[in-house]
Amino acid sequence: MNDNLQNTVENKSQQNIASEISLSYLESLRITIKKQITTIIIVMSILLVALLVITKGEAIGFIVFGIILIVILIALIPRKNRIKFNEAYKQYFVKRSLETIFTDLYYSPNQGIPRSVIGNTGMMNTGDIFSSNDYIQGKYKGILFRQSDVHIQEESTDSEGHTTYYTIFKGRWMIFDFNKPFKANIQVVQKGFGANRVQFSFKKEEKFKKVKMESEDFNKRFKVYAQNELEAFYILTPHIMEKMIKLDEDNNGRLLLCFVNNELHVGVNDGKDSFEYNNFFKPIDEQKELEKTSKDIKQITMFIDELNLDNDLFRREV
Repeated sequence: MNDNLQNTVENKSQQNIASEISLSYLESLRITIKKQITTIIIVMSILLVALLVITKGEAIGFIVFGIILIVILIALIPRKNRIKFNEAYKQYFVKRSLETIFTDLYYSPNQGIPRSVIGNTGMMNTGDIFSSNDYIQGKYKGILFRQSDVHIQEESTDSEGHTTYYTIFKGRWMIFDFNKPFKANIQVVQKGFGANRVQFSFKKEEKFKKVKMESEDFNKRFKVYAQNELEAFYILTPHIMEKMIKLDEDNNGRLLLCFVNNELHVGVNDGKDSFEYNNFFKPIDEQKELEKTSKDIKQITMFIDELNLDNDLFRREV
C-alpha cells in the first residue's frame, strides 16, 4: 500500500495539473508529434531514394537499415512531447473517468504493483525483467482493489552468446481484497496461460493438488490447483464457475485467478497496455476516447460484478 501522506500530496499535484489541461492543449501536442514523425519519414525516405539513385540501385541493402533507423528516430525524437502528451491524456481522460466510478481513488500512471507483491503469491513466474505502470487503487461496491499494467520478460542466451528476450506476461494484474481469510489457497489458471508456477513454488507441506471440478465446460477451459480440495469446491461453486466461463468469453487474454492471502489476484494476459493513446495521425475524438477508457475500466468492475465479490461468501470466515 502507498503512504497516505504521499498519496494526498501527489493527488493534489495531479488535480492542479488536470485543472490546466484542455482538449485543445492535447490536440496541439498531438499535432506537434504528428509533424515530427512525418518530417522524419519524409526526410529519411528522400535520403534513401537519393542513395539508391546515386548508387544505381546497388545500395538496396540499406533499405532495411533505413527502415530500422526511421523506427528508432520516431521513438527517440518525439519522446519528450510524447511523454507530455501521455501525462496530459491520462489526467484529462483516464483520471476523470476513474473518478466517476470509484471511491477512495488513487491513480499514478508512473507507478505500478511491485514485483514482490506478485512474486510473494508463489503463483506467477516474475521472469528476469519486470515492469509495471498505470497504478490504480480504489473501492468499488465497497471492495478495495489495486491494478496496474504488468510486463514480464525472460532472458535467453544461446551458445554463441546472443541474448534474446521474450514476453511471458503482458497485460493487467488486479488484486481484490476480502474482509476474511480463506482456509487454503487456490489457483484457477486458463489452459494456455503458460507462466503460472503454483505446482513448483510451495513447500512440500503446502503442496497444491490438481482438482477436477464437476463442470466439464469449466474443466475444458481451466485447471484448478488447491491446498485443500474441499475448499476448492466450497469457493468454486457452480455459479462461480459459470461466471468464470463468462469472464473467459468477455476477455481476449488468458486468465489466472489466485485466491491467496485474503486476496484475489487476477492476471489478464492479453498483450495490451490499458489507458493508452497511440494514433497521432488523427484528431482526438473526445467521445471515442471516453468510450475506450470506459471499456478499460470495465475490465476491473466486471470481476467484482460477475464474481459477486461483495457477496457474503467472500466476507465471512470460511
